[in-house]
Order: sequence, then structure tokens, then C-alpha cells
Amino acid sequence: MLRQTRRVLVIIDLTQVQYLMSARRSDVMQATTCEALPLGRLEQYALFTYSFLLAPAQTQITTVDTILHYISQNIKNIWGFYLAPSSMDPRWSDCTGDTFALRNHQILIDLLREHRPHWTEGQEFGILNEIRDFDNPSQPYTMRMSCHERP
Repeated sequence: MLRQTRRVLVIIDLTQVQYLMSARRSDVMQATTCEALPLGRLEQYALFTYSFLLAPAQTQITTVDTILHYISQNIKNIWGFYLAPSSMDPRWSDCTGDTFALRNHQILIDLLREHRPHWTEGQEFGILNEIRDFDNPSQPYTMRMSCHERP
């Protein structure tokens, strides 16, 4: 039985990936921006965001490498272009301004326990890293990530 029963909502900003795609001589992401299409900012934000909800047991087996494969498949499904998971550099950042470089072998539960030990009790917010308690037991912890070109 798991001690922590909090789900985790992973939200990944893919905006920076378009520069990686351009470096691979593909303009498919650039062609779906507000500058190229009559999209509103919210529509573009939705298109360039990948998210998924993990059950408590999944946080113990999901690695950063697994997430990179999810992102790669999402890009292939939306834009029809395969971008190798090894070409992307994921980062975990939150509204406090903290940013963590992630490595492929890391497991989400270990990252949460090490950097956000309160993750089952509340969500941090603001620049002072204040913790806001969850309102109900089904409310997930939100893990905000971004994806960049691997240096």
C-alpha cells in the first residue's frame, strides 16, 4: 500500500522545442503559431502544451526518460515529425522560480520527495515558496515542466 496517495498532474511547455525543430530544418511547429495562423494566444498555448495525470503508483515507476518518450510521441502525433527523446532537455520549474535540470534515469517520486517533500499536503506558490494546502484528497500536485534543446 502506498503511503502517498496524491496524484500528479504533469504539464509540459513545448514552446522551446520549436527552435529545436527549426534546427532540424522543420518548420511544422513554427507554422502553427499565432504569427502564422489565425490562432488566439490560448489556442497556441494549448497546442504547445502536453499534459497527463499520473496515479500514485505511476509516480513510483515513471522516469524522466519515459516522459521524454511521451513528448516525442505527442510531437509526432500533432506535427508529424519524429524528434528523438535524446535531443530534448527537460526541466522542472514552478511558480516560485525554482528550476531543476532533469536526468533520464530519475524517477518522479524521488524528485518529488527530494525537492518537494510537502507534495502530498499542498502546492507551493509565489516567490516566497508558500505552501497552499490541498482542498480535497483528489486534488493532484501540479508538476510544471518545460522542454528544451539538449546542449
